[in-house]
Amino acid sequence: MKVGIDIVEIKRIITSDSFLNRILTQNEIEYIAKFKNKKEHIAGIFCAKEAIFKALDLKIFKPKNIEIFHNSNGKPCVLLKHEYLNFFKNNYNEIEVSITHCNTIAQAICIIS
Repeated sequence: MKVGIDIVEIKRIITSDSFLNRILTQNEIEYIAKFKNKKEHIAGIFCAKEAIFKALDLKIFKPKNIEIFHNSNGKPCVLLKHEYLNFFKNNYNEIEVSITHCNTIAQAICIIS
């Protein structure tokens, strides 16, 4: 089992298109567009990606190889892509992520087994 965690101050989040296109997938950008408090959701997704990267213990952070989506109950779920998916399939069976945020901070934790 591996664990990853990340936390960020929401005021540090940049909302420029270039930043969002660098770290988020198109599906994540569309999901965030639904909310008034976009920075909180961007921060939460970014933290989740960082936590997953840390748990996977990979060398190069490629945020678009990780997609965060939400099931019908609102639970965050993970879709890994490319070499991240291959590494996961060869080494693990299950991945869980939890995200929380308030006005000032966002935090996420990932457990991989």
